[in-house]
Amino acid sequence: MADHTPQPFLSLVAKDLIARFGTDLSDITVVFPNIRAGLFFNNYLYKEAQQPLWAPHYMSIENLFEQAFAGQKGDSMQLIAGLYEVYIQVFNAHATEPSTETIDEFFFFGEVLLNDFDDIDKNLVNARALFSNLQDLDALRDDFTHLSDDQKEALMRRFRQFFAGDTALKTAFRNIWNILGEVYTKFKQKLQAQNTAYPGMLMRAVIEGDDPQSPDDKSHYVFVGFNVLSKCEEQLFKRLKSNALFYWDYDQYYLETEAGRFIKHNIQKFGSALDTSAVMSTEGRHPLMTAEITFLASPSESAQAAAISPWIDSLNQLSSFTEPNSAIVLCNEKLLPIVMHAIPPQKVENVNITMGFPITQTAISSFLQVVTEMQTKGYRASDQTFYYKYVLPVLRHPYTSLIFPGAATLEKTIIREKLFFIACKGIACNAPTLFKPLPDTLALAGYLLELIQAIGQKHEVDTSKEGSELDGNQIYTGLHQESIFRAYQVVNRLHALLTTENRSMGKPIFLRLLRKLLSTVQIPFHGEPVKGLQIMGVLETRTLDFKNLLMLNVNEGFMPGTTGENTFVPQFLREHFGMSTIDHQDSIYAYYFYRLIQRAEKITLVYSTDKTQTGKAEISRFLLQLLVDPDLKDKIQRFSLQAAIKPRQTEAITVAKSPEIMQALNNRFDFNTNSEARAFSPTALNTYINCSYRFYLEYIKGLREKEELADELDNSVFGNIFHRAAEYLYQPITNRHRHVDRAEQALVMSTGAAGGVEASHANKSDFQLEVSGEYLDGFLKQPYLIEKLVLEAFKKEYFNERNVHKEDFNGEQLINFHVIVEMIKRLIRFDRQHTPFTIRGLELRIAGEYALPDRREGHPQGVSVRIGGIIDRLDEKDGKLYIVDYKTGGSAKEPKSIDELFEPKTNRAAHIFQTFVYASALLQEGDSRLCGNPSVRESTRFNDRMPVVPQLLYIRQAHKDDYSPTVLLNKEPITDFHEVQSDFNTLLLNKIDDLFNPGIPFVQTEISQTCEYCSFKELCNR
Repeated sequence: MADHTPQPFLSLVAKDLIARFGTDLSDITVVFPNIRAGLFFNNYLYKEAQQPLWAPHYMSIENLFEQAFAGQKGDSMQLIAGLYEVYIQVFNAHATEPSTETIDEFFFFGEVLLNDFDDIDKNLVNARALFSNLQDLDALRDDFTHLSDDQKEALMRRFRQFFAGDTALKTAFRNIWNILGEVYTKFKQKLQAQNTAYPGMLMRAVIEGDDPQSPDDKSHYVFVGFNVLSKCEEQLFKRLKSNALFYWDYDQYYLETEAGRFIKHNIQKFGSALDTSAVMSTEGRHPLMTAEITFLASPSESAQAAAISPWIDSLNQLSSFTEPNSAIVLCNEKLLPIVMHAIPPQKVENVNITMGFPITQTAISSFLQVVTEMQTKGYRASDQTFYYKYVLPVLRHPYTSLIFPGAATLEKTIIREKLFFIACKGIACNAPTLFKPLPDTLALAGYLLELIQAIGQKHEVDTSKEGSELDGNQIYTGLHQESIFRAYQVVNRLHALLTTENRSMGKPIFLRLLRKLLSTVQIPFHGEPVKGLQIMGVLETRTLDFKNLLMLNVNEGFMPGTTGENTFVPQFLREHFGMSTIDHQDSIYAYYFYRLIQRAEKITLVYSTDKTQTGKAEISRFLLQLLVDPDLKDKIQRFSLQAAIKPRQTEAITVAKSPEIMQALNNRFDFNTNSEARAFSPTALNTYINCSYRFYLEYIKGLREKEELADELDNSVFGNIFHRAAEYLYQPITNRHRHVDRAEQALVMSTGAAGGVEASHANKSDFQLEVSGEYLDGFLKQPYLIEKLVLEAFKKEYFNERNVHKEDFNGEQLINFHVIVEMIKRLIRFDRQHTPFTIRGLELRIAGEYALPDRREGHPQGVSVRIGGIIDRLDEKDGKLYIVDYKTGGSAKEPKSIDELFEPKTNRAAHIFQTFVYASALLQEGDSRLCGNPSVRESTRFNDRMPVVPQLLYIRQAHKDDYSPTVLLNKEPITDFHEVQSDFNTLLLNKIDDLFNPGIPFVQTEISQTCEYCSFKELCNR
C-alpha cells in the first residue's frame, strides 16, 4: 500500500460497498462470522459516506441458515435430554443388562456426541459409512477406492494401531461405536417429528432440501471476513455465488502459510470482491515492519494483569477512549475477572467487554447451589428438618438477606441454641419461602424459580435507590442483574424439561445437572461497542482491527487452543470423511493471530512462564515464528514482568495507654473506680503475659472470635463436657435430680448408707462430701450410671439443655461420648486409689482482693483488683487441701522457677500459673469461705494454715501406676503453696502493676508460636 498506515478491513469493505451501490444499501444482506461486527461496520459506513444512508441488513451465518429452515433450532438442554432417551433405548436393545446411567452422568457424553452429530451434518458426512463396524477392516478398505495405495497403507497402519490388542476400553469403544449409527438415525427421526433440529442438522436440511424458505437467490448477499467453511456453508456460498460478493481478510505475508490455508482455497473458489492491492501489503514490505512489538514474560498467569496499567499509560490516550482502536485480547478467557479488576477506572472511563463472564463466579450461582444443597443433601424427610451445615451457608448468603431480612437473627438463634436440625414447622417458620419441604424435583425447580424472581425484584428495587449498598459500579450492577436473568433461564429450562415430557429425576441428579448447566453459561455485557477500551476473546476479534493490542496468555494450549478435542470419532476417520481435525484447529488459530496483528501499530504480547498454575507455560509457537522471522527478529523487544520482592517490614504493634484506654481499663477491673468491676481470671492474666496486645483487643476493645456452630467437638467443648460430668459425679445426692432418676437415687443412696458417702449441708450451695471406695465402686459396677452423667453433661454443655438421647448423636459425637465415659471411669479409678477423702467444693468460685500502689496523680485511693476463678474440685485429706484442676489434653510442664511463669515464652507453663492463681486467691480470701454466699461464711471455715497443694490432674496419664498430679517446680513437688505464696504474689502484683502503668504500652508478642492459634493473627498480620 502507498500509505504505510494500514486501513481497517471493515473500512475497506465499507468503502467498496458504497462505491458499488451508493448510499442505499437496504436491499443488501451482509453476513458476518459473528453479528457484533455489524456494529463496527455501521460506524465505518457512516464515516465513509459522511451523510445519512440506508444501512444493509446484518446477519450471522447461523441466522441465515435458521431463516431458511422451516422448523426451529432446539434448546441444548432439551436436545441432550432427547438424545439421552434415544441412547438408553438403543443401548438397552443391544445390551445384556439395562443401563443404569442417569441423565447427569450422560450429560458430558451427550455433549460430545451431539457435537459429533453436529459436525457430521455440517460437513455432509455419510453417517452410515462413518459408523460402520470398525472390526470389519476389509469392508472398510473397500470404501477407500478414491485413495492411493500409499494413502491406504498409511490409513491401515493407523487403524491397526488404534485397535491393537483387545483391552476392555477398546471393547467398550467398539460396543458403543456399533450403536452410534442407530442412535444418530433415531435421534434425527425424533427431532424431525418435533420439527426441531440442532445447528448442523438444520444446515444440512437447508442444503439438501428444496425448501421454498431457503435463501432468496435474487437477493444480494455480502459475505465478510470468513475463513474456514463447513461443507454446508461452502454449498450455500456456491448456491448464492451469482448474487453475492465475498470479502476475505488476509495478507500476502501469511497467505502461503498455515494461517492462509483456508483463505487461499476460498479465494480460488469464490473470488475476492476487494482488489488484491487493497488487502495486501506493498510488494516486498513486511506488514509489521513499522509496528512496535513487545514480548512480556510473566511469572504467573494472574501477574499478567500487572501489565495493563503501564500499557494504558503508554498509549497516551484520553481516558474516554472515544475511538475503539485499543483492545485487550484474552487468549485464556478465565483471566476476565482479574483483568476487569486490573483496569484503573481513573484512566479508563469506557470499557466494552465483548466476551461472556462465567455465571459460576456470580452471587446468584452460589446462592442456587447452597439452596439446592440444603434441599437435597441437608434435608431429612423422616422428621422434616434441615441440617445446620447446609442452612447456615444459605442464611449467610447476601441474597438471602434481600428476601429474608431476619436471616442474621435466625443464624444467631441457631448457633446460640445449638440447633443442629432445624424443623420446617419450628423456628424456620419465619422464612417459609426458604425452609419448606419439597416433595419432588419438579417442586424443587419451581421453588428455585420463585426464589430467583424474589431476588430479581428486590435487587431491581434496591439498585434503583440512590446510595443503596447494591448501587455501585455500573458494569457490576448490570452484571448482577443479567446473571439473575440468565440463572432464571437455566432453571426454567430444567423446569420445562421436567414438565413438558414428564421426566422423573432425583434431587441429587437435579443438583449435579444444575451445576453442569451453570458451568456452561456466560453472561454477556451490555455496552457501547464503537467506543471505549475493548476487552475481547480471540473469536470476537474476527474482522476487527486495532491500532493498539495487548494480548494475554499467548501460550501453547491457549494460542493455538488446546488440541484435546472432545470427540468419539477417531482422527483418521475425521480426516477421511472431511470433518474438522486438530490440524484444522491449529490453522484456524494461526489465521486469528496473524490477521489480528497485521494492521496493528503497537503490539504487546504477554505469556506466562509458571507451570505450577496450569502446566501450560510454553511460549506460543506463533511468538517463536515472529522471533525467527528475519524481518522482525531484531525489532522485537523482550522484557520480563518482575514482582518487587521485599521482606515484609513489620514492626511489633504498639498501643500507648491513652487516657481513654486507661479509663476503660479502670472501669473494667479497678474496684475503686467501679464497684461492679470484673475480677481478673487466670485466662485473662495468661493472655496479658503471653501477648499484651491480644489482652488489649480482647479485654479492653471487647473483640471476640465469631461464634460458630459445629457438630464436631473442639477441645474447649470436649473439656467443658468432661468437667460437667465430673461435677455431676460428686454432686450432693439431693441435687442429682438433673441426671439420676428415682431408682438410681435409691441405688446410690443405699451405697452411701453402707458407709460409702456422707453429704453435709445438703440443702446449701456449699457442702462436704465424704468419698469412700464403696461410693466409687458403685459407679464402676453400674457403668450405665456414668453414661447417664455424661449424657446430662452433653445436654448441658453441648445441646443447650435440650432433651436428647444417644440415638440422636452423629458418629463423631458418639465417639466423643464414649471417650468421655472412659475418661470418667479413669478419673474414678484414680480417685479410688486415694479414698477416703473429703470434697470441700465443686466448681468452686473464689476471688481474692489485692491492692496496688497508685500510679496516678490525684487518686490516693490506689487500685484495687480481684483475682480468681473457678476451681474444678477442692479436696481435703490428711490435713491438707488439694486444688484439683482437670486437664483432658496436653502434658505436664516443669518450670525451673516461679519467675518463668511470668515470662512470655514458647511452651510456657500456663496451666501451672492457673493453679497457682487459684491457690493464691483461695488463701487471699481472708475469711476462708468456700462459696460466694456471705450468709454461710461461718459454716465453711478451714484452718488458713492448712497446707494447700495445687494439682493438675491430666486424665490421659491418670492410669499410670506412678502418676502424681502434684505440680513440680524445679523438679520438686509443691506440697504447700504457703512456701511460694509470697514470691508468687509479689510477681503477680508486679505484673498487674505493669498493666495499670500508663507508661507501659500494649505490645504485640515477638513469639510467633503464640500466634499460631490466635483468633486475631490476621488482624495482626501474623
